[in-house]
Amino acid sequence: MAVNGLRVGVVGGSIGGLTAAVLLHEMGCDVQVFERSTEALQGRGAGIVVLPMTERYFTESGTGLRASQDWDRQVALTLTYWSYIDRAGSIIDAAATHNRFTSWNTLYRALLERLPPERYHLGCSATGVSTASDSATVHFAEGGTDSLDLVVGADGIGSTVRETVAPGTPTTYAGYVAWRGTVLERDLSPSSAAVFVDAMVYQVLDRSHVLVYAIPGPGDSAEAGERALNFVWYRNARGTDYDELMTDRHGVHRPATMPPGLVQQRFVQALHADAAAQLAPQLAELVQACDQPFIQAIFDMAADRFRRGRAILIGDAAAALRPHVAAGTAKACADGWALRDFLAGADGIDEALAGWEAQQLALARRVAAKSRAMGEAAQTTGTMVPGDPDWRFGLFGPGN
Repeated sequence: MAVNGLRVGVVGGSIGGLTAAVLLHEMGCDVQVFERSTEALQGRGAGIVVLPMTERYFTESGTGLRASQDWDRQVALTLTYWSYIDRAGSIIDAAATHNRFTSWNTLYRALLERLPPERYHLGCSATGVSTASDSATVHFAEGGTDSLDLVVGADGIGSTVRETVAPGTPTTYAGYVAWRGTVLERDLSPSSAAVFVDAMVYQVLDRSHVLVYAIPGPGDSAEAGERALNFVWYRNARGTDYDELMTDRHGVHRPATMPPGLVQQRFVQALHADAAAQLAPQLAELVQACDQPFIQAIFDMAADRFRRGRAILIGDAAAALRPHVAAGTAKACADGWALRDFLAGADGIDEALAGWEAQQLALARRVAAKSRAMGEAAQTTGTMVPGDPDWRFGLFGPGN
């Protein structure tokens, strides 16, 4: 179908929303991105796995995922081993792999550069969406509305757009959180840093597990010695323990994410003490070197529909995956690519959206079920087995 001039509003300017916006803009759509934050987004230094779908735009454009304003320098790095270590720090299982990693900030900046700045609007907080047979209208907290041919809800697990598309969708806490943080490679002892040079490293604990991998460091550098090391430690927390953990230093309850610098110091000290008591020496040194970790609570959420009229959901707004498949970002990007393909191949927009919804619903349900099973094995039943090939990252299959 002809999409030139199709007016599209993307609610949410994170990686999934940006991917959809860039793709639709390059098709000829009149795209506007509405981001509620008043400043350019930051991923708090978090690392992400770069699956093929995550960097498909850069691969197909022929540039690769490269540094801002420096197209000769790659900013995603490849690790060739997947290692499991024991409490003593000895490798108990290892397998060749080809996982690529980058930082959230690096990918976000690379995508943002592909969209004309006048199409990315900060400080635009959507309060609701109303739909008609051939349009959808976004309502803003700042006052005013914008009527569009299509609204793409890319506004995350707490989506405002979802309240129109799939109202009442439950969000369920999974019973555990991910403690996350980064430390510069050069700030570790050489013997500890050497363990992470070319490997993603796991340690499996009793109903808990931790993983570490390298990501670009300051200035998006992926050079050895200039990189950062990203750790993710999954720890169970329920009831009052969870409530207290997710209350910040100022007494504010933050049930989803606790930013760096706001975690109560007593919990940071407990994390460091537990690292010394439970982790391999190399992992313990890394965790203890991070004085401002942050916390991400893990939730299950999957809408039973991704479309209502001319409003649709993508990424975490549609279905939030547990992080164990490392496919949340890839799924958000896949939603955008599928939207582009269906719009290009259908006779009309409604036909395109119907086909898109059926395909992306099936994908989300399958990968969400896998992510839940992995989380339950690791954190609830304690049946995660070091070296299990089913733990390989992927959206469509291992490594893909």
